[in-house]
Amino acid sequence: MVHDDFFGPWGRIIIIAVTGVLVFVVLLLIACFFTPGCPGHECIRRRKREAKNKAVHVKNKHNDGVKLNDVSYRSWRLGSLYEDGSNGTINENPTPTERNSWNSASTAEFGCVDASSTLNLVQKDKQKADKKHLEFPTELTISLQYLPPCDEIISGKFVIGIEALSGLPPKQYNCTLEPYVTLNIVKQSWNHRNRQKLHCFRTRSVRHTASPIFKETFVVANVKPQEVKDWILDFAAYDHDRYANDTELSTFKLSLKDAKRVLHSPEIHMFNFRMKASNVEYGNILLGVSYLPTAQRLTINVMKVRDVKFTQVVPSSSDLNPYVRVLMLNGRTGQRIKKKKTKFTIANAQPEFHETLTFDVTYNQLDMVQFLVVLCNKSAPIEMIANSGDAPSDSEDSVSSIRRTKDVSIGKVALGKGVRGSTERLHWFSVLQNPRKLVTVWHVLK
Repeated sequence: MVHDDFFGPWGRIIIIAVTGVLVFVVLLLIACFFTPGCPGHECIRRRKREAKNKAVHVKNKHNDGVKLNDVSYRSWRLGSLYEDGSNGTINENPTPTERNSWNSASTAEFGCVDASSTLNLVQKDKQKADKKHLEFPTELTISLQYLPPCDEIISGKFVIGIEALSGLPPKQYNCTLEPYVTLNIVKQSWNHRNRQKLHCFRTRSVRHTASPIFKETFVVANVKPQEVKDWILDFAAYDHDRYANDTELSTFKLSLKDAKRVLHSPEIHMFNFRMKASNVEYGNILLGVSYLPTAQRLTINVMKVRDVKFTQVVPSSSDLNPYVRVLMLNGRTGQRIKKKKTKFTIANAQPEFHETLTFDVTYNQLDMVQFLVVLCNKSAPIEMIANSGDAPSDSEDSVSSIRRTKDVSIGKVALGKGVRGSTERLHWFSVLQNPRKLVTVWHVLK
């Protein structure tokens, strides 16, 4: 035979061995491609995954617009944060089917989103108890000293020193803090509404720090020890805002009812207290925001304002003339780029504006730009008429003039990538992920 002549006496054995090796290699390769963990199986899975992602990307190409997804917002699962049609609440733990339906723009659950030009984000009335919030342990350092009267001429004095603050929370938008502390001395009573405010003090503002050092003292003269026992020291830390109202950061109340050690020794007593985080709200505002990629234009629709707490600005609703001012800020430096405002309404505590404010925002500005929405009160001009008498005078006081008072800010909310509020960030990311659609959200004014 041929193989006997070619291979000699070992020809049949060589052919059988080679055939066995080839069959073994083929079986090994087949097992490698079908066994999880083998290189062949992983290579096939990776290629299938890339092909699937490419197909989904092509399918959603009409939603990408000008590739707004590349502005570092891909980690946000916006599909799980929209309103669920079944119960009207936010679903924080979506199933994989829900996430895939959102990413593939299917019409199963979120089909109404693609068919409409408006998206409505809803807010939870109550947050989960197990949800952890970022806390800022603000500490206040003060000093107390009582100097008893020496004789009938020198009366007793109570010295309060505000030494320092530490651990203040950051601003709503990217800008440095400028904190200061206010002190109100209130007389205790059985009803907190009938408490009498005796003295008011305020420290200076310290710029560019979250742990300011004040070292300021305030002296109250003609004080008797029995009067000090009825006092309550009400401390409040504020952040000065040059664009809007000052923000209350934290508060602390100290009763001097049991301060016997301070009253019986003229030494300086130092205290360090933990302040309570403040969450003062001044109402709610409904905002609709949309971005047009082709024109590189962002529009803010100011719709409604509800539940405005205006008592700190005007005594009654008849003097409330609200309007909304929107500031476009540089998120890195905090400088103002542009500002626009709506028309004001007269004596209206529940105003409805329905005005659209337009800003030119390029692709490169989406990462750094921020918008500060401020609810303001329009102050009426005050006529200053001075009678100069019979003799003519060149003084300005003798000329009839109209002086306009400065408008007062009631509350504010910030929108942008680097803002502090979670609802505000979600609103901004939703606008970028859904170009050409108006995203409406109720925001809390602070």
